[in-house]
Amino acid sequence: MTPDDAAVGPRPARRRVMLITEGTYPYVMGGVSTWCDMLLTGLPHIDWHVYAMTAGPEHRPSLFVLPPNAQLAGHVRLWGSGHDFGSTGTPERTSRLRVRRSLRLGRGANRRVDLAATLVEGLLGWEGDVGAVVDALVWCRLHPQSVLPVFRDSRTWDLYLAALNRVLHEEHPEVGHLPDLDLNSAINLYRTMSWVARTGAAPTPENDLSLVTAAGWAGLPAVVDRALRGTPILLAEHGLYVRESYLASVRSSDPLEQRFIGTRLARGLTRVAYRFADVVAPVAEANRAWEEALGVSPQRIRTIPNGVPTPADAAPPPGNLTVVSVGRVDPLKDIGTMLRVAQAVRRRVPGATFLHYGPFQVEQAAYTRACMRLHEELELGDSFRFMGPTSDPTGVMRDADVVLMTSISEGFPMTVLEALSQARPVVTTLVGGVLDAMQGAGLTAPPGDVYGLAAAVTTLLEEPELAAALGRRGHARVSRRFSQQRCLDAYSALIDQLADPDPAKQATA
Repeated sequence: MTPDDAAVGPRPARRRVMLITEGTYPYVMGGVSTWCDMLLTGLPHIDWHVYAMTAGPEHRPSLFVLPPNAQLAGHVRLWGSGHDFGSTGTPERTSRLRVRRSLRLGRGANRRVDLAATLVEGLLGWEGDVGAVVDALVWCRLHPQSVLPVFRDSRTWDLYLAALNRVLHEEHPEVGHLPDLDLNSAINLYRTMSWVARTGAAPTPENDLSLVTAAGWAGLPAVVDRALRGTPILLAEHGLYVRESYLASVRSSDPLEQRFIGTRLARGLTRVAYRFADVVAPVAEANRAWEEALGVSPQRIRTIPNGVPTPADAAPPPGNLTVVSVGRVDPLKDIGTMLRVAQAVRRRVPGATFLHYGPFQVEQAAYTRACMRLHEELELGDSFRFMGPTSDPTGVMRDADVVLMTSISEGFPMTVLEALSQARPVVTTLVGGVLDAMQGAGLTAPPGDVYGLAAAVTTLLEEPELAAALGRRGHARVSRRFSQQRCLDAYSALIDQLADPDPAKQATA
């Protein structure tokens, strides 16, 4: 262990922290999951409760072994079985968008028939009342058995329709023309609101702090705990949830009304998380402008860059004309551009080989098929191979001459730091905190710029001395500024301040 890695000062008090993840740790490999695993194993003085949210298969294996100081405290499976209202509970298809009056299920004291209306207006309205959203979710936590009966009540549906109509006809200088929603869209959105309610109703263990990994669905249990128990919230933001939703919408072929619902809901969930987080800790300064624009005061923003283990001595690239990329097969990683870059590079460097390491996701099956079709159309054959997930990303990067990243959105990508830690030059799109990490240790191009990225890769393959020099510069930069221990120390200190029962220390944080 180097002096930089050595822990200094007294060990912080033992804390209980609930780590709330969405579509990542411990069920999905990726940069955020790597970061989660680093925190759990690197901060053994904290008792971690992992609260995971996933979509897709009900039973999926954990891809990480939780350390002794961590346990799985909850697993909410969004959009799983039981999300329907049943054959007698689903609103019927009628011209007036009304459910059958026979669905009235009683008028008990705990029947909050304005629940769906409050959620849809607070989350989809441009300036929706996020405080009312949290109040509604607190009611759901206190009355979990009443949530689905409320959504089966025709009065809830009527009030929801009226609220949705207000959202669709609101006027605001920043709001353009809004689409009309057909019956199917209204019903699907109603079901989504039921999942928002059920997520808020799900029980959570009592903790000293909620550490939320995304300003989306993962923030819902945390804001309820904050309202009910006073549990502080630390939002550690990697990618920008709302920005990635906008990017997905632009690239989507879904109908306009579906894209409207998806982006508005992402914006609403983000506003809730930003409003009630005690501290927002982005991994890059590039995130700050978005956070402030959506209501986070500068005083609540604390940038903590990612870190990687202190690297070994820099070794020169092997000179094998191999280009490695690491990341899940996902639209945000823009694998299509990567495939086209490979084709363009091989026109100049016929011996170049591209190896992509990363998992295929059930949720992105259609995108995976599209990538495979493009691979075949470009006639890449074995020159571009999908290698599946790897448990040793730095090892596969060390065996390459160049590391390539074509993402259209990132926070502070671990892929870049891991590549630089192995003294490998990076060719990457100019997104998120990439420039903060690289600063002269690689080459960049705009997202989607096939020819710019291909020219950069070609240059480094044809100029091995330049590639080696950039790799050495990156290795030195990571060693100096982005050590894993520095990252862990920053989170440890912030967690200790926020979780301390002394209000003065919380205010200092």
